[in-house]
Amino acid sequence: MLDGVIEGHTAAMLAPYSDDPSKSGQLFWDPVKYKQAIVELDRRGFQIFTHAIGDRAVRLALDAYQEAPTKNGTIDARHRIEHIETITPEDIPRFGSLGVIASFQPLHAYPDEDTLKIWARNAGPDRAGRGWVWHSIETSGGRLAFGSDWPVVTLSPWPGVQNALTRQTAEGDPPGGWLPKERISLENTIKAYTLGAAIAGHREKTEGSLEPGKLADLIVLSQNLFDVPPANSGKTEVVLTMVGGKVVFSAN
Repeated sequence: MLDGVIEGHTAAMLAPYSDDPSKSGQLFWDPVKYKQAIVELDRRGFQIFTHAIGDRAVRLALDAYQEAPTKNGTIDARHRIEHIETITPEDIPRFGSLGVIASFQPLHAYPDEDTLKIWARNAGPDRAGRGWVWHSIETSGGRLAFGSDWPVVTLSPWPGVQNALTRQTAEGDPPGGWLPKERISLENTIKAYTLGAAIAGHREKTEGSLEPGKLADLIVLSQNLFDVPPANSGKTEVVLTMVGGKVVFSAN
């Protein structure tokens, strides 16, 4: 865990906070010791997940993940960065070039008052303009893995799916969506929650998609997401669940 949160001025930033120039957050690790730890964990074969929210923390994690394989000769480690709430433009393509998993929780970008009036105010216009850059990382070759961050937010993926598609509140605010260029398609949203998550865990050979030879882990939904407006996707319910080909839940 490299840093805190932007709302509390504890996420580590490269430049001072917009609303309080006396603060720029803090790293929970000494950068040298963090890099040493990452290199050693990588050498021992661990897959590493780093919580990094501010642009300074994200950069340090990327730097460490870049250094580890050059020293250890490791291949396809798929180390992850969790949250990535803001990032510098030059660090966006590094996820793809380094093979680092960008692990996001789409509902964290829900554009309510907390996000638009506190988070965005603290970060400032420039950094707030790069809030939760799903599309930018994806189109620059990065791999997305989506989750919920439960119990911080609901375990249900459907509100997160809706926010990935709309970047609007349930009431449709703001009109046109918040940072709409970072919305992603329904197909890619589903992929990030399923195959992307399986790839992030080195489990894509058995999970993450419906293919011969893989586990029959699947759900049947109350509506076809491709046939409903994006703003209604959050109303989806699961009517049947199979794990390993066996029905473990049925709403009927």
